[in-house]
Parts: sequence; structure tokens; C-alpha cells
Amino acid sequence: MNLKANRSGYLLVAFLLAMVTRAAQGGATLPVGVPRADSAIHLTLPQALEEAQAANRGLKALGHRRKAAEHDASALARSRWGELGSAFSYSYLNDDQILRPMSRELIAGGIGSMPFDRSQMHYGVNYRIPLYLGGRLNNQIQIAKLESQKAEALLEGARWQVRFNVISLYTAAQTLDRVLAALDEQLAALAQTKARLDVMVSEGKRPEVDRLKVIEELEGVKARRATTAADRLKVGSFLLSLLGREPTDRLTVDPLPEQAPSLGVGPDELRVALQRNSRIRQAELAAEQSERGIKVARSTFLPKVYAGANYLEHTGAESDRSLETWMAGVTVELPLFAGTSRFQKLHAAREKRAAAREALADTQLRLAAELEDALAKFDAARTNLVSARARIAAAAEAARIEQVRYETGAGTIEDLLRAQAREEGARAALAAAQGELLTAAARINSLVEQEVVK
Repeated sequence: MNLKANRSGYLLVAFLLAMVTRAAQGGATLPVGVPRADSAIHLTLPQALEEAQAANRGLKALGHRRKAAEHDASALARSRWGELGSAFSYSYLNDDQILRPMSRELIAGGIGSMPFDRSQMHYGVNYRIPLYLGGRLNNQIQIAKLESQKAEALLEGARWQVRFNVISLYTAAQTLDRVLAALDEQLAALAQTKARLDVMVSEGKRPEVDRLKVIEELEGVKARRATTAADRLKVGSFLLSLLGREPTDRLTVDPLPEQAPSLGVGPDELRVALQRNSRIRQAELAAEQSERGIKVARSTFLPKVYAGANYLEHTGAESDRSLETWMAGVTVELPLFAGTSRFQKLHAAREKRAAAREALADTQLRLAAELEDALAKFDAARTNLVSARARIAAAAEAARIEQVRYETGAGTIEDLLRAQAREEGARAALAAAQGELLTAAARINSLVEQEVVK
């Protein structure tokens, strides 16, 4: 059998494997060696998308990360109000010592009135609030808020990526179902041809070699069908894992839609919308964080001012006396020398800013290239779909004619088998073209993070 007739089938398998691999990079994993359940689960594409947004484990993890970042930012902002703490200490001394610091009232009463004790307890509360830190605290709070916004943008981008993965896998399952149907039709046609040849060979109207060639092709199609069925199970498992379901279940999907998606906006509008992509927003937020990081590094060169107060009780166990002290004051800390470490931290902050700016520019360029690639693939897929529909009609008619020619003795078995293989390849190519178009449309939507292709 001439292998050129099956080239489209091999291209289809390569396309589907690439689709599955891309979707698997979004976080799906496939267990090995676990038996599947007998009952089948049927899901429509809207149901799969809704379930993925609600139950995908990766999205849940990112949701927790976003909440953690929000709480971190809130905690740092509340540190402006200072800290209130308590203190307690007990000591047993080698000799009686004064229970609390000296004061005018104690001295006025003489040495005998002073509170001496060997067993002493000191307890109370203290409060400290930052008044001025050179802008460090304010910038650290802003950095934490920006981190929270980055977590939100990351979650939003992940939602669109999961959406793309679900659509890609669902489309792959639909495409493989269509290919399996085409292979079943070819198997039925080959089985019918073989049955006729069995009779014709037994009557001496056809040589045995024709029947052997049909058997060879029949077994080859069976092998391709088994491989395609295995790929279909794998695609279903990946899709179920994205939905938070057991990958061992069996999944059925709706057939491929006949209506092709259309792009509702122009390329220029898409390029503008691309600038709101979550990855670009994350890079912009990281660049803003790096600017704040420089201000934090500069704040280490400036003085720091704190206000503080405390109230303490001083109790002696042997003398059974209890006295209190309180204090309120302001502390100023002046940085003098730290081994030039502050200068190095400032240089590091500037390098981080430069790195963040380059990363932002790189993200913008890469996303722009991805959009151009997605638009080109969408246009190519539309052209391929038109060609595939025209090709399938021609291939079906050619197979019908070759069947008649062979039965009347005007054609050879090789001509008939090639025509049937071309018809099967045309049906597979049509399914692949429909799948490629749906996947390209989903890719454009995931890049601009809007449903611009419907």
C-alpha cells in the first residue's frame, strides 16, 4: 500500500499530540495503570468551562495565594499603628536591692523608706509607634499592595489559560471522535470489499493477491483506530483532571460544531487589548515594585523617629510592697556606619529596577509575537477548513467511482484502496481543520483575555 495516501492521517495525529502537550503544560497530570470506570460522563463545552473555573486545583491554589498576599498587605499597613506588648520578669537576688528606680519621693523619705527586696517581680505593658522611618514603611506597604495586585493578575491570567486548555482538550476530543467515526466508516467499507472479494476469489473472478491487499489495509486501519482510541482516552483523562475530576472516568463530548468562529474586531484593536494582558500587568507591577524598592533602600540613610510609652508594676515578695512606674518619650535613631552595606543594597535595588524594566519590554514583545502567530494560524485554519470541505466531497466521489470501476473490472484493487484511504484522510483533515480553527480562536481570546472570537 502506498503510504503517501495516509500522510494526512499522520499529520492529524501530530497535531492532536501537540494540542494535548500544550494543554498538559497548564497543569494536568495523568495517572498510569488505574482502571477506568464503566460509566461515561457527558459534558458540553460550557459545562466543562464552568466546572474548570470552579473546581480546577491550580486555580484554587492561586486563589489562596491571592488572599495571602491581601492579608500580608493589610498586616503591613496596620503596623503604622505601632505595637502594644506586655512584659513580666521575676528575679531572686543575692542581697536586697531596690525594687524600682530611684525617685525624688523615695529620697525624701530617707534610706529606710526605700523599697529593698531580694525577691522581685516586674510586670506591665509597653507601646511603641513609628513616627518617621524615612519613607521605608510607606513604600513597603505599597510594595505589599502591588504584590497583592500581581497575585490578582496572575489568577486572572491563569483563568484564561485554563479556559484555553479546556477548549483545546475538548476540541481534541471532538476531533478524535470524528476521526474514529471516519475510521469506522473505512473499516466498514473495507469489510464490505473483503466480503465481496471472498466470493469473487472463490469463484475465480479475482486473484488471491487482491484479497490479501485488502486484508493488509484492513488490519492497518484497525491499528490506526486502536492508536486513535488510545489518544482519545488520554485526551479525556487530561480534560477530566483539569476539571478536578477523576481522570479514570470515561468522558463523552458533543460533536464538532459546523459553524466556524469569527473574529469580531480588527488586528489594531487586538493589539491595543493585548496591552491589558495579565502578564503585562504583572510585569508593570513588578517594575513599579522595583521603583519602590529603591526608595526603601534610600530610607536606610535617613534617621528614624519612634514614640514610646510603658507602665510597669514592681512587687517585692518579702517586703510585700508594690510600686509603679511609667514613661513616655521619643527616640531618634541616626544611621552612622554599616560597613557600606546600605550602598550595596541601593545598587542592588537599582539593578532590580533595570531588570524589571527589561522584563516588561520582553513580555510585551513576546506577547505581541504570540498574537501575530495566533492571528496567522486563525487565518490559515479558516483557509484549511474551506479546502478540507471541498476536498472531502471530491474524495468521496472519487472513492465511489473507483469502487464501481473495480467491480466492473476497469480498475485495480490498488486504485480502490488508495481512493478509500484518500477519503478517510479527507474526513480526518476536515476534523483537524475544524479543531485547529477552534483552538486558534481560543488562543486569541486567551491572549487578549477577552472573548473577541466567537
